Amino acid sequence: MSQSSPFVIDSGITVTGASVYSIVEAIQSFSVLVNALLDVMKVPPRADGTRTIDQTQWYPIEDYLQAYKKIDTLLGGRGLEKVGSMIPKNAVFPPNVTDIHSALASIDVAFHMNHRKNGKEMFNPATGEMMEGIGHYTYKAVPGKNEGFMVSANPYPCRFDLGLVRGMAQRFAPIATVTHDLEHGCRQKGGGSCTYVITW
Repeated sequence: MSQSSPFVIDSGITVTGASVYSIVEAIQSFSVLVNALLDVMKVPPRADGTRTIDQTQWYPIEDYLQAYKKIDTLLGGRGLEKVGSMIPKNAVFPPNVTDIHSALASIDVAFHMNHRKNGKEMFNPATGEMMEGIGHYTYKAVPGKNEGFMVSANPYPCRFDLGLVRGMAQRFAPIATVTHDLEHGCRQKGGGSCTYVITW
């Protein structure tokens, strides 16, 4: 089982329901786990007794991170990777995202657009202003090679980010592979960030 990330989150952070729903979508075949996650996310029943994530609502990040711990406990690292890989599949990309490099570089902006701090979106597309408080995804391409590096310094689990980076890379380059560069540390082992090597 993964250990908690040492990253400290600012108070007042919420996550969009669309992001939360991606977890449910990834594990929908495990009905017991879906119900456990809805419990962790404190989702109340509707009038007809059913429960579902409202994709227009915002949920506390603390509950969201507890959902990842539940997945890790019940499904392990592969479950976390599956959830991460689902996120880019249905994502809408801005016009400037046309290849694997621009897609990977866009993760940090998308990450901030899907979080709010004290009710305010953490990235403003009109001004380019980005708020701090949840960490970053930093991508660097290797010039002249089909290769790049992603540094994840945020509160999300290492294996989730591995799946997210792989899912994003494979949407634009289906043959892409992603490996964790353990020489640069790992949040799961108490490090401040994880580094992933992407090749295609």
